[in-house]
Amino acid sequence: MTPLAVELAGERVLLHPDRALVWPARHMLVVADLHFGKDDAFRRAGIALPEGAARTDLVRLTGLLHAHGARRLVVLGDFFHARPRAEDAFFPEFAAFRAAHPELAIDVVVGNHDRHGGHALAEVATWHLDGFHEGAFEFRHEPDAVAGRHVLAGHLHPVIRIDAFGGDHARLPAFWCRSGVTVLPAFGTFTGGARIRPEPGERTFAVAGGRIVEVPVRRAVT
Repeated sequence: MTPLAVELAGERVLLHPDRALVWPARHMLVVADLHFGKDDAFRRAGIALPEGAARTDLVRLTGLLHAHGARRLVVLGDFFHARPRAEDAFFPEFAAFRAAHPELAIDVVVGNHDRHGGHALAEVATWHLDGFHEGAFEFRHEPDAVAGRHVLAGHLHPVIRIDAFGGDHARLPAFWCRSGVTVLPAFGTFTGGARIRPEPGERTFAVAGGRIVEVPVRRAVT
């Protein structure tokens, strides 16, 4: 996969096709909307879903951490999907991940789904109720502008629709760069997406075939 370097708030960052942002200067990997435990919650509700979503996403995180030498992981909210239970498949998978990365600092912004989680991993991650800032960036869950800082956020699970000849179209996860705010696509494997309609002057970067492709706004809006 080939990331794309862009400048946000005077900082060079990498938009990664695995739906993550890398801040090389701070050795930081930023992701949004993991929704760990969503498959567990569905199984508790009687919907037969296979296990393995957490393992898949933790393997993806491991690959990104190694590829970019990241020493810090920032999650922009919705780490959990629902209130976790001790028997959930997620916990042993995360324990193995944490044991493999004992020096990794993990910061989690509390998202709307995390408010039901009871900070179940308080001992292995630093939780931020209202977000936090570092350098030029404000790390939040909901994409609300903050004066004097560029906000990195999640929550929306942005997807853009690309129309093609013959009536075909594709829905692609996207990074959505608005004035003072960049919204990351959802990282979690078992998550959906919401179509966005960018305005003139905004930029969208689609995840397509292991690459990041900038999509002109005139093509993203129908």
